[in-house]
Amino acid sequence: MGFLDILAAGYLAKRAQNKLNPPFVTIPAGYEIVGMKPKGINEYEIRYRKIGSSYTELMIIGRNTRSRSGGWEFHWN
Repeated sequence: MGFLDILAAGYLAKRAQNKLNPPFVTIPAGYEIVGMKPKGINEYEIRYRKIGSSYTELMIIGRNTRSRSGGWEFHWN
């Protein structure tokens, strides 16, 4: 195997690990998570909305993100 093959295998393995280990999210009162999916190697895309609203918002977090203002907390494995 060449160098590029090893690099591609490492990239795919890291993406698979990211997909299998999502963060545990503590959300503030009055919000709900609509969806969460991996984006790239070390990021997650979280869609959320206020309870009772149909308007969704998007937040992208990385593995080094621990909290956000307003009561958001992220716990990684």
